[in-house]
Amino acid sequence: MQRNQNLLFNWVFLVGILLLALNDHFLKWQCSNWLTGKLSDFIGLLILPMFVLFIFPRLKKYAIVLCGLFFIFWKLPVSENFITFYNKFAIIPITRVVDYTDLVALFVLPISYVLLKNIDYYRILKSNLKLNPLLMLIPSCFVFMATSPPISSYMRPNGDIHIGKSYRIKVSQEVILDKLRQEGFSIKPDSSKNNSYRDRADYYLIENVVLNNGKDTIKSIQFGFVPGLLLVNNVNLKGDFKISDWKELKVYSKYYRKIIKSGIIEELK
Repeated sequence: MQRNQNLLFNWVFLVGILLLALNDHFLKWQCSNWLTGKLSDFIGLLILPMFVLFIFPRLKKYAIVLCGLFFIFWKLPVSENFITFYNKFAIIPITRVVDYTDLVALFVLPISYVLLKNIDYYRILKSNLKLNPLLMLIPSCFVFMATSPPISSYMRPNGDIHIGKSYRIKVSQEVILDKLRQEGFSIKPDSSKNNSYRDRADYYLIENVVLNNGKDTIKSIQFGFVPGLLLVNNVNLKGDFKISDWKELKVYSKYYRKIIKSGIIEELK
């Protein structure tokens, strides 16, 4: 079945992709608020049916419904197993924030339906002009995938030394916590973490950690979980540790990242 290039080369899709990229890569971080948090959901769901219908032209009337169902699946906790499985093999891990208020974006689907019915009216190409659809398909794929928060957005420096390292895990969060407790580590939920957009992960503290054959005692290690990944965020050291030189902190970060990996992470695999 012949694909309608106007599904990709129309001013609604073009402006939508540009706004989506701008919002996810700049606005969300420079002025994080309710509007920037929801804008990507509304824009993404508005133009996603055009993208899907171009790739699968036989879907026709079902594209809107399938996009809506996928959006609901993605925003609910039931998608966690899929994300965990994907992250086991993915070159670029993905995450998402479970927020039921995001489902309000479903109200944009009737507008998307009207746009699909009249898509030729919004075209940006003359009827006799043909372009390679890959010119729009490839960047659009990256933009759609980028609506999920990057892994780094879940880890913020707030201890003596920032580690900022993520590790793939093939077992559940509960299994990891049980293994750590069986190894004798003292673990408690981290109640001090900021509950902002960038920190929506389950964070814990391991206290009084002895590593490197007893040579190093760490006051606490802050670690957390997103689907399929274990995050090691920060460490606090015993005593009065005050260093402001970033080069020296980088050396410490590399050192503690190494001994945490060999003393804890490798034991969990």
